[in-house]
Formats: sequence, structure tokens, C-alpha cells
Amino acid sequence: MGIVMKDWLLTLYYELTGLYVGVKKHTLSLDDDEHTIFSYYEKGKPILGQASMLFIHGFSSNKEAWLPVMQFIPDEYHSILIDLPRHGETVDLKEDQHTIDEVLDKLKLFIDNMKLTEPIYLIGASIGGTIVALFTIKYPEYISMICLLAPPPIKRYESDLIRQIHSGMDHILLPATTKEFYDMVNLLTVKKVDEPKAFLDKYFKSRLRVREQQRQILQSFLEYEYFNLEQYYEQLKTTQCSALILWGRQDQLCKVEAADYFSNLISDSQVILFDQCGHFISYEKPEETAKNIIEFLDVQSYDIVEESTAF
Repeated sequence: MGIVMKDWLLTLYYELTGLYVGVKKHTLSLDDDEHTIFSYYEKGKPILGQASMLFIHGFSSNKEAWLPVMQFIPDEYHSILIDLPRHGETVDLKEDQHTIDEVLDKLKLFIDNMKLTEPIYLIGASIGGTIVALFTIKYPEYISMICLLAPPPIKRYESDLIRQIHSGMDHILLPATTKEFYDMVNLLTVKKVDEPKAFLDKYFKSRLRVREQQRQILQSFLEYEYFNLEQYYEQLKTTQCSALILWGRQDQLCKVEAADYFSNLISDSQVILFDQCGHFISYEKPEETAKNIIEFLDVQSYDIVEESTAF
């Protein structure tokens, strides 16, 4: 099942932040999947001729990871932030672990049930970026453009941290103690964390409650999908959509050199590197992230209009 945030402090913090950045929370039951009820935020409304933006969070994260970015996304754009199955407040009654392919199918059903009739702008961070890439390959007709924020690269670009996680040190991503939690934050960010300690402690405890479930998801990814990433990513060479690739220069988890790898796979792509930024790009560079995402959408939308009126 999903992670239900019952702690009043976390709930209040997210509700107030959501109000401040202008998002509204909804749930969606899938017509063709009785096991899953998605939780998501929405800002703005669908606009004819403009791609809706669908934001996908990373591993052991939730839709709230995008709230800092939403502060800088104008209301005249349509944004959707979802909790993936077995993350956040999305309810998932399936007992077995999901493969990434099953997650892709659930994501398609979500889009269908949202009745997003025009191709979308799919945006994903970390493993969420891998989901974006694989969804683009499997369902290209749903995609107008994509944005990848430091997705896990192939083994050639494997970092020391990923090698350590492979060796069994999963506390790097799934801390079991308060010290390990703060060590993770310090490893994966450059920016000093300025959230109140009381909030961070509550947030850590909420992660701790589902640590074993998240550990199983991580092990499944490392044992199966990770070793096939190169084969999967190679298929991006055939994609017809444009891609924005964002990376932090100080990312210790997913090496910045991999940005060029993805750029070389996707012919119509743009790479932007952020100085003084680690792996949590949406947290460390929210304004710059929003600015680049919107500018890319505007340019691509203009190009599409230009092409359609040229005939």
C-alpha cells in the first residue's frame, strides 16, 4: 500500500506549502485497475495547443518533492504531480512488487483516466527520469517532449555511491538512523538544508515506517532493470520528441558526465548543468529548474506551431 502521511506536522506542512504554491490535491481511481488509487496535485488547467506537464518523482520520494518548483510555475500552465505506486499517498493494493513495465502501464492508465487528449510534457527526476525515458519508448504517441533530471545512467558512468549501494550499503538511500538520514542529505545535496529540524525528523520517521518496502523496490531495480538500462536507453535513439536534460555538476550519485550520454542518444536535446548542485535538483535549484522547464516548453510549442502553419 502507499505511504499515508498521518503525522499532523507533515500533513500541515504539506497543506500549507501546497496552498502557498497554488496546487490542489486530488485522488483518481483507475477504471481498468482496481488495485490503484493515485494521489496527485494539480495546478492550472489544460490549455488547447499547450502540452500539460506531468511530474514524476524519484525513488523513495513523493509528489511533494516538486512543490519547491511549483512556486515558480505560473498558473497559466497545466501541471500534474503524482505519487507513483507504493510511494506517497497513492494507494496500491497489489501484494507483489511492481516491475517498471507495470508502473509504465499504470502511468498510461492514469493519463487516459485524466483525459489528457494532447501529447504531454513528461518530467522525471532520478529513477523518475528512467520511468520518463522508458514511457517515451513504450508509448511515444503520448509524448510531446520530455525533461530528464539526472536519471540513473548505464554502468559505464557508475558512481562510487552506486557501487556501494550494489555492495549492500543501501542505507545510503534508505537510512535506518537519524545520523544516516543526515549523512544522505549531505551526500546528495550541496545546498544547506534550511527546513526546521522538527520537520526533518518527522519526515525521516515517515520514511522509516516504509523502509523495508522501499528496500524491496530498490533491490528489484538493482537486480533486474539496472543491468538492462543500456539496452532500454539505446531505444531513445528512435524517439521523435525533444528532450531537456538537467544535471547538477556536484551530483555524487549520478555522475554529471552522463548528461552528454543522454544528449547523444536523443538528437533533439538540450543539456543544462547547474553549478553548486547535487542530485536533488528540484530542491536545490527550484527556480532555475522551473525557468528552464517553462522556457523549453514555450520554445518547443512555438516550433510546433511554426511547423503546422508552414504548410
